[in-house]
Amino acid sequence: VGSMRRVFRNLVGLGVRPDQSHSEQRRIRTVNVVALVAFTATAFFGTLFLIAAAADAVRLFAISNPVFLAGYGLTLILNWRGRYRGAVLLVETTGVTNLVVATLTGGFTTGPAVFLVAVATAAVLVTPMTDRVVRWGFVVVSVVAFAMLAIVDPPAPISIADTWFETFLVISTYSGMVVFVVAVVWYQRLLADRAEDALTTANERSERLLLNVLPADIAARLKADEYPIAERKQSITILFADIVGSTSIAEQLTADDLVATLDGLFSSFDDIADDYGLEKIKTVGDSYFAVAGLAPSSDDPVRSAADAALTMREQLGQHAFPGIGPIHMRFGLHVGPVVAGVIGKRKFSYDLWGDTVNTASRMESTSDQDVIQVSQQVYDRLK
Repeated sequence: VGSMRRVFRNLVGLGVRPDQSHSEQRRIRTVNVVALVAFTATAFFGTLFLIAAAADAVRLFAISNPVFLAGYGLTLILNWRGRYRGAVLLVETTGVTNLVVATLTGGFTTGPAVFLVAVATAAVLVTPMTDRVVRWGFVVVSVVAFAMLAIVDPPAPISIADTWFETFLVISTYSGMVVFVVAVVWYQRLLADRAEDALTTANERSERLLLNVLPADIAARLKADEYPIAERKQSITILFADIVGSTSIAEQLTADDLVATLDGLFSSFDDIADDYGLEKIKTVGDSYFAVAGLAPSSDDPVRSAADAALTMREQLGQHAFPGIGPIHMRFGLHVGPVVAGVIGKRKFSYDLWGDTVNTASRMESTSDQDVIQVSQQVYDRLK
C-alpha cells in the first residue's frame, strides 16, 4: 500500500516545480489526477466490454480504447515535460472523444455521456483564469456533445440490451461518475486546505515580523491601508542606551563574536522593554532606542522607563565581549512631546522626531560609564 501511495504521489506530482506558484502547482496536479482517473475508468469499462459484450459492441472499443488510454498517458508525459497547456488540451479532447465513442458504442442508456459533466468541470478546474477560450470552449463542447447524444439516443448493442450486463453498466457508470467527482473534489479540497494552512502560517509569520518592527496599533493602521501615518504625542519618555568604546571593541572582535554578543545583549533588553511596557523603536549599531507612553497604560511611563533603564544596567553583568571583558553602557532619559510616524514604502520604519528625542540622546552621550543620566523634567517626575 505504501509503495502504491508513493507511485500515485509521484504520478500526481509530474511537472510540478518549486518555482511555480501554488495555483500553477494545483492545476498541474489536478490535470494529472483527472488523467489518472480517466485512464483507470477507460481501462475498467473497456475490459468489461471485451469480456462480457458480443462482437457487435467490441470492435470499436478494441480499436479506440488503446488510443484513449495512450492520450491519458501522454497527458502525464506532457506535464512532466512542462507542456501544461498541451496536457490540458489533450486530456480534455481525449475525454470528450472517449465519451462520445463510448456512448455511440454502448448506447446512451448505459450512461457514459454523463461523464461529459466531469469534462466540463475539469475544464474549469485546470485552466488558468486568463485562458477563457480553452475553459469555456470545452464547457460548451461538453454541453453540446451531451445534448446531441441525447437527441440521437443511440441504442445499446443487441448483445447487452435488456440484460444484466446493461444494468451493471448503468450502475457502474453512474457510480463511477460519483467516484470521479468525489475524487477530484476531495483532491481540490486537500490542496485548498494545504494552501490555506500555508497561507495562515505565512500570515502569522508576517504578523510577527511586522510587530517586531512596528507598534501594534501602527501595524493595524498600516494593514488597513492608512498612509501616511503621522501624529503628535504630548508626553513620551525616551530611553537611549549606548555601549562605551564600541568602535575600538569592534576592531578587536570577529564579526561573529560581535554580532552574537550584541544580539544576546539587545535581546535581553527587548525582554526588559516588554516587561515594563516600553516600545523598542530601533537599534542603530550599538545604540538601543526605546520609548514609554506610546500606548495608553495605567502605569507611569516615566517610572516605567526609569525602572527599565535600571534593570538594563543590572543586566550588563550577564554579558561580556569575548576576550575583552564586561560591557559598559551610558543611558539617557528625557520626557516631552514628539512627532511620530512611518516613513518610507520599502524597508519602512516607525520613528520619532523632535527636541525631546535630541535631548534624550544628549543625556546619553554626555553621561558617564554605567550611569543613567536624566533630564530635569524626568527628575521632577521621579523625585
